[in-house]
Amino acid sequence: MKQKIIDKIFTVTVKALTVTSVLILIFIIIFIVQESMVFFSQVFPLDFLLGRDWRPMSQPPRVGLLPILTATLALSGLALLMALPAGIGCSLFLSQVCPLKLRRKIRPFIDVLAGIPSVVYGFVGVVLLLPTLEGLFNLSSGDSLLAGGIVLAVMILPFLIATITESMENTTGKHIITSKSMGVSRWYMILHLVLPASRVGILAGAILGTARAMGETMAVIMVVGNSPLMPASIWQRVKPIPSLIALEMGSAPLGTLHYHALYAAGLVLLLMLLLINMVFYYIRKKIEG
Repeated sequence: MKQKIIDKIFTVTVKALTVTSVLILIFIIIFIVQESMVFFSQVFPLDFLLGRDWRPMSQPPRVGLLPILTATLALSGLALLMALPAGIGCSLFLSQVCPLKLRRKIRPFIDVLAGIPSVVYGFVGVVLLLPTLEGLFNLSSGDSLLAGGIVLAVMILPFLIATITESMENTTGKHIITSKSMGVSRWYMILHLVLPASRVGILAGAILGTARAMGETMAVIMVVGNSPLMPASIWQRVKPIPSLIALEMGSAPLGTLHYHALYAAGLVLLLMLLLINMVFYYIRKKIEG
Protein backbone atom coordinates (compact mmCIF):
# COMPACT_ATOMS: atom_id res chain seq x y z
CA MET A 1 0.00 0.00 0.00
CA LYS A 2 2.77 2.40 0.94
CA GLN A 3 4.64 1.58 -2.28
CA LYS A 4 1.52 2.32 -4.34
CA ILE A 5 1.18 5.72 -2.69
CA ILE A 6 4.86 6.50 -3.40
CA ASP A 7 4.43 5.40 -7.04
CA LYS A 8 1.32 7.57 -7.37
CA ILE A 9 3.09 10.61 -5.93
CA PHE A 10 6.05 10.04 -8.24
CA THR A 11 3.79 9.72 -11.30
CA VAL A 12 1.83 12.86 -10.46
CA THR A 13 5.06 14.80 -9.78
CA VAL A 14 6.62 13.75 -13.09
CA LYS A 15 3.45 14.67 -15.01
CA ALA A 16 3.23 18.03 -13.23
CA LEU A 17 6.88 18.83 -13.99
CA THR A 18 6.38 17.82 -17.63
CA VAL A 19 3.32 20.04 -18.03
CA THR A 20 5.13 22.90 -16.29
CA SER A 21 8.12 22.57 -18.63
CA VAL A 22 5.87 22.59 -21.68
CA LEU A 23 3.95 25.64 -20.42
CA ILE A 24 7.19 27.52 -19.74
CA LEU A 25 8.41 26.72 -23.25
CA ILE A 26 5.11 27.88 -24.75
CA PHE A 27 5.26 31.10 -22.71
CA ILE A 28 8.80 31.82 -23.89
CA ILE A 29 7.84 31.24 -27.53
CA ILE A 30 4.74 33.45 -27.24
CA PHE A 31 6.76 36.21 -25.57
CA ILE A 32 9.47 36.14 -28.26
CA VAL A 33 6.87 36.13 -31.04
CA GLN A 34 4.99 39.07 -29.51
CA GLU A 35 8.13 41.17 -29.17
CA SER A 36 9.21 40.22 -32.69
CA MET A 37 5.86 41.18 -34.24
CA VAL A 38 6.39 44.76 -33.09
CA PHE A 39 9.58 44.79 -35.15
CA PHE A 40 8.06 43.09 -38.20
CA SER A 41 5.24 45.63 -38.21
CA GLN A 42 7.91 48.22 -39.05
CA VAL A 43 10.43 46.19 -41.08
CA PHE A 44 9.55 43.74 -43.85
CA PRO A 45 10.83 40.23 -42.93
CA LEU A 46 12.77 39.76 -46.18
CA ASP A 47 14.49 43.12 -45.72
CA PHE A 48 15.52 41.96 -42.25
CA LEU A 49 16.74 38.53 -43.37
CA LEU A 50 18.52 39.71 -46.53
CA GLY A 51 19.84 43.07 -45.31
CA ARG A 52 23.63 43.29 -45.17
CA ASP A 53 24.10 46.11 -42.64
CA TRP A 54 23.60 45.88 -38.88
CA ARG A 55 23.64 49.48 -37.66
CA PRO A 56 20.63 49.79 -35.36
CA MET A 57 21.83 53.08 -33.83
CA SER A 58 22.28 54.90 -37.15
CA GLN A 59 19.73 57.31 -38.60
CA PRO A 60 17.76 55.73 -40.14
CA PRO A 61 18.46 52.42 -38.37
CA ARG A 62 19.80 49.57 -40.49
CA VAL A 63 18.94 46.11 -39.18
CA GLY A 64 20.03 43.57 -41.77
CA LEU A 65 20.58 40.10 -40.31
CA LEU A 66 22.18 38.32 -43.30
CA PRO A 67 25.86 38.59 -42.19
CA ILE A 68 24.96 37.50 -38.66
CA LEU A 69 22.73 34.67 -39.87
CA THR A 70 25.45 33.50 -42.26
CA ALA A 71 28.01 33.59 -39.45
CA THR A 72 25.73 31.46 -37.25
CA LEU A 73 25.32 28.81 -39.95
CA ALA A 74 29.02 28.93 -40.91
CA LEU A 75 30.18 28.46 -37.31
CA SER A 76 27.84 25.54 -36.71
CA GLY A 77 28.70 23.92 -40.04
CA LEU A 78 32.44 24.31 -39.50
CA ALA A 79 32.21 22.90 -35.97
CA LEU A 80 30.18 19.90 -37.16
CA LEU A 81 32.57 19.33 -40.07
CA MET A 82 35.48 19.04 -37.64
CA ALA A 83 33.71 17.23 -34.81
CA LEU A 84 31.63 14.61 -36.65
CA PRO A 85 34.51 12.55 -38.14
CA ALA A 86 36.30 12.64 -34.77
CA GLY A 87 33.08 11.68 -33.00
CA ILE A 88 32.46 8.71 -35.27
CA GLY A 89 36.08 7.58 -34.91
CA CYS A 90 36.01 7.83 -31.11
CA SER A 91 32.67 6.01 -31.01
CA LEU A 92 34.04 3.20 -33.17
CA PHE A 93 37.01 2.86 -30.84
CA LEU A 94 34.90 2.86 -27.67
CA SER A 95 32.21 0.51 -28.94
CA GLN A 96 34.27 -1.90 -31.04
CA VAL A 97 37.95 -1.85 -30.08
CA CYS A 98 38.36 -0.53 -26.55
CA PRO A 99 38.45 -3.17 -23.75
CA LEU A 100 35.49 -2.99 -21.39
CA LYS A 101 37.59 -1.98 -18.35
CA LEU A 102 39.27 0.85 -20.22
CA ARG A 103 35.93 1.95 -21.69
CA ARG A 104 34.47 2.29 -18.20
CA LYS A 105 37.39 4.52 -17.22
CA ILE A 106 37.20 6.71 -20.32
CA ARG A 107 33.47 7.39 -20.30
CA PRO A 108 33.39 9.45 -17.09
CA PHE A 109 35.97 11.81 -18.60
CA ILE A 110 33.77 12.26 -21.68
CA ASP A 111 30.80 13.05 -19.42
CA VAL A 112 32.94 15.58 -17.54
CA LEU A 113 33.86 17.28 -20.83
CA ALA A 114 30.16 17.64 -21.64
CA GLY A 115 29.54 19.32 -18.28
CA ILE A 116 32.38 21.86 -18.33
CA PRO A 117 30.98 25.45 -18.40
CA SER A 118 31.30 27.12 -21.78
CA VAL A 119 33.23 30.04 -20.31
CA VAL A 120 36.04 27.62 -19.44
CA TYR A 121 36.24 26.53 -23.08
CA GLY A 122 36.26 30.17 -24.09
CA PHE A 123 39.03 30.99 -21.62
CA VAL A 124 41.18 28.11 -22.92
CA GLY A 125 40.49 29.34 -26.45
CA VAL A 126 41.66 32.85 -25.59
CA VAL A 127 44.76 31.71 -23.70
CA LEU A 128 45.89 28.83 -25.94
CA LEU A 129 44.06 28.74 -29.27
CA LEU A 130 44.18 32.38 -30.34
CA PRO A 131 47.96 32.82 -29.76
CA THR A 132 48.57 29.50 -31.55
CA LEU A 133 46.61 30.63 -34.62
CA GLU A 134 48.40 33.98 -34.59
CA GLY A 135 51.81 32.28 -34.50
CA LEU A 136 51.07 29.52 -37.04
CA PHE A 137 49.42 31.70 -39.69
CA ASN A 138 51.09 35.06 -38.96
CA LEU A 139 47.81 36.78 -38.06
CA SER A 140 47.44 40.12 -36.33
CA SER A 141 44.67 38.58 -34.23
CA GLY A 142 43.49 35.01 -33.79
CA ASP A 143 39.84 36.04 -33.28
CA SER A 144 38.11 34.47 -36.26
CA LEU A 145 35.49 32.14 -37.66
CA LEU A 146 38.06 29.32 -37.52
CA ALA A 147 38.74 29.88 -33.81
CA GLY A 148 35.02 29.80 -33.05
CA GLY A 149 34.59 26.65 -35.12
CA ILE A 150 37.42 24.86 -33.30
CA VAL A 151 36.10 25.79 -29.85
CA LEU A 152 32.56 24.71 -30.78
CA ALA A 153 33.87 21.46 -32.27
CA VAL A 154 35.56 20.59 -28.98
CA MET A 155 32.41 21.51 -27.05
CA ILE A 156 30.00 19.37 -29.10
CA LEU A 157 32.36 16.40 -29.41
CA PRO A 158 31.32 14.77 -26.07
CA PHE A 159 27.64 14.90 -27.12
CA LEU A 160 28.46 13.30 -30.46
CA ILE A 161 30.54 10.56 -28.86
CA ALA A 162 27.90 9.71 -26.24
CA THR A 163 25.03 9.53 -28.74
CA ILE A 164 26.86 7.65 -31.49
CA THR A 165 28.59 5.21 -29.11
CA GLU A 166 25.27 4.19 -27.57
CA SER A 167 23.81 3.60 -31.03
CA MET A 168 26.80 1.54 -32.14
CA GLU A 169 26.77 -0.58 -28.97
CA ASN A 170 23.10 -1.40 -29.46
CA THR A 171 23.70 -2.28 -33.10
CA THR A 172 26.73 -4.42 -32.29
CA GLY A 173 24.72 -6.44 -29.77
CA LYS A 174 22.25 -7.34 -32.51
CA HIS A 175 24.84 -8.46 -35.09
CA ILE A 176 27.90 -9.78 -33.30
CA ILE A 177 26.62 -13.31 -32.55
CA THR A 178 25.33 -13.80 -36.09
CA SER A 179 28.54 -12.42 -37.57
CA LYS A 180 30.73 -14.72 -35.49
CA SER A 181 28.63 -17.77 -36.32
CA MET A 182 28.98 -17.03 -40.03
CA GLY A 183 32.72 -16.41 -39.79
CA VAL A 184 32.46 -12.73 -40.73
CA SER A 185 35.43 -10.63 -39.65
CA ARG A 186 34.92 -7.92 -37.04
CA TRP A 187 35.93 -5.11 -39.41
CA TYR A 188 33.59 -6.37 -42.11
CA MET A 189 30.79 -6.32 -39.53
CA ILE A 190 31.72 -2.77 -38.49
CA LEU A 191 31.86 -1.42 -42.04
CA HIS A 192 28.88 -3.23 -43.54
CA LEU A 193 26.55 -3.76 -40.57
CA VAL A 194 27.32 -1.48 -37.63
CA LEU A 195 27.97 1.80 -39.46
CA PRO A 196 24.95 1.58 -41.82
CA ALA A 197 22.68 0.55 -38.95
CA SER A 198 23.97 3.42 -36.81
CA ARG A 199 22.89 6.11 -39.27
CA VAL A 200 20.04 7.27 -37.06
CA GLY A 201 22.37 7.58 -34.05
CA ILE A 202 24.96 9.46 -36.10
CA LEU A 203 22.28 11.77 -37.44
CA ALA A 204 20.88 12.32 -33.94
CA GLY A 205 24.34 13.20 -32.66
CA ALA A 206 24.86 15.61 -35.54
CA ILE A 207 21.54 17.34 -34.90
CA LEU A 208 22.21 17.55 -31.16
CA GLY A 209 25.67 18.97 -31.83
CA THR A 210 24.36 21.49 -34.36
CA ALA A 211 21.69 22.69 -31.95
CA ARG A 212 24.28 23.08 -29.19
CA ALA A 213 26.64 24.94 -31.52
CA MET A 214 23.94 27.30 -32.81
CA GLY A 215 22.85 28.28 -29.32
CA GLU A 216 26.28 28.61 -27.71
CA THR A 217 27.09 32.11 -26.52
CA MET A 218 29.84 32.71 -23.97
CA ALA A 219 32.68 30.66 -25.47
CA VAL A 220 31.93 32.01 -28.95
CA ILE A 221 31.89 35.64 -27.81
CA MET A 222 35.41 35.23 -26.45
CA VAL A 223 37.05 33.97 -29.66
CA VAL A 224 35.20 35.18 -32.79
CA GLY A 225 35.92 38.92 -32.66
CA ASN A 226 32.23 39.96 -32.75
CA SER A 227 32.19 42.00 -35.96
CA PRO A 228 28.81 41.92 -37.80
CA LEU A 229 30.42 41.42 -41.22
CA MET A 230 29.59 38.94 -43.95
CA PRO A 231 31.97 35.94 -43.55
CA ALA A 232 34.33 35.88 -46.52
CA SER A 233 36.96 33.50 -45.11
CA ILE A 234 37.68 31.41 -42.04
CA TRP A 235 40.13 34.09 -40.83
CA GLN A 236 37.50 36.82 -40.64
CA ARG A 237 35.91 38.10 -37.45
CA VAL A 238 32.21 37.27 -37.23
CA LYS A 239 29.21 37.77 -34.96
CA PRO A 240 26.61 34.98 -34.67
CA ILE A 241 23.05 35.51 -33.42
CA PRO A 242 23.61 34.38 -29.78
CA SER A 243 26.58 36.73 -29.45
CA LEU A 244 24.57 39.56 -30.99
CA ILE A 245 21.75 39.15 -28.46
CA ALA A 246 24.07 38.72 -25.47
CA LEU A 247 26.22 41.74 -26.30
CA GLU A 248 23.53 44.21 -27.35
CA MET A 249 20.41 43.37 -25.33
CA GLY A 250 21.73 45.18 -22.26
CA SER A 251 22.42 48.40 -24.18
CA ALA A 252 19.30 48.45 -26.37
CA PRO A 253 16.76 50.98 -25.01
CA LEU A 254 13.48 49.35 -24.05
CA GLY A 255 10.83 49.53 -26.77
CA THR A 256 13.14 50.79 -29.53
CA LEU A 257 13.53 49.22 -32.97
CA HIS A 258 16.94 47.90 -31.86
CA TYR A 259 15.37 46.20 -28.84
CA HIS A 260 12.67 44.46 -30.88
CA ALA A 261 15.16 43.58 -33.64
CA LEU A 262 17.11 41.48 -31.14
CA TYR A 263 13.96 39.54 -30.29
CA ALA A 264 13.36 39.06 -34.01
CA ALA A 265 16.88 37.66 -34.34
CA GLY A 266 16.12 35.28 -31.47
CA LEU A 267 12.94 34.19 -33.25
CA VAL A 268 14.94 33.45 -36.41
CA LEU A 269 17.36 31.32 -34.38
CA LEU A 270 14.45 29.49 -32.74
CA LEU A 271 12.83 28.77 -36.10
CA MET A 272 16.12 27.50 -37.52
CA LEU A 273 16.51 25.04 -34.64
CA LEU A 274 12.89 23.95 -35.07
CA LEU A 275 13.46 23.41 -38.79
CA ILE A 276 16.59 21.35 -38.13
CA ASN A 277 14.69 19.10 -35.71
CA MET A 278 11.83 18.68 -38.20
CA VAL A 279 14.30 17.66 -40.91
CA PHE A 280 15.89 15.18 -38.51
CA TYR A 281 12.48 13.69 -37.68
CA TYR A 282 11.67 13.34 -41.40
CA ILE A 283 15.03 11.74 -42.27
CA ARG A 284 14.78 9.35 -39.31
CA LYS A 285 11.34 8.23 -40.49
CA LYS A 286 12.72 7.65 -43.99
CA ILE A 287 15.64 5.61 -42.66
CA GLU A 288 13.55 3.55 -40.25
CA GLY A 289 10.69 3.10 -42.69
